[in-house]
Amino acid sequence: MIHEHMETLRTPCPGPSLEEVNRFFIGLDYPLEESEVFFFYYQGLGWRTESGSPLRDWKAAAATWLYNLEN
Repeated sequence: MIHEHMETLRTPCPGPSLEEVNRFFIGLDYPLEESEVFFFYYQGLGWRTESGSPLRDWKAAAATWLYNLEN
């Protein structure tokens, strides 16, 4: 049981589609160009963080991305 739980924690979330990312960014009043930069950046990383850890929540990563744009 514990082993199964650990495997779940190691599995990255499947990457979203470009359309999903576009909807998310548009919903927050950001341009499509920025959603595409975000999408292709993380797609190029295999939906992992810069340190190589699996990206578990792409929306949280997108929110951080947008926060960093503003600050």
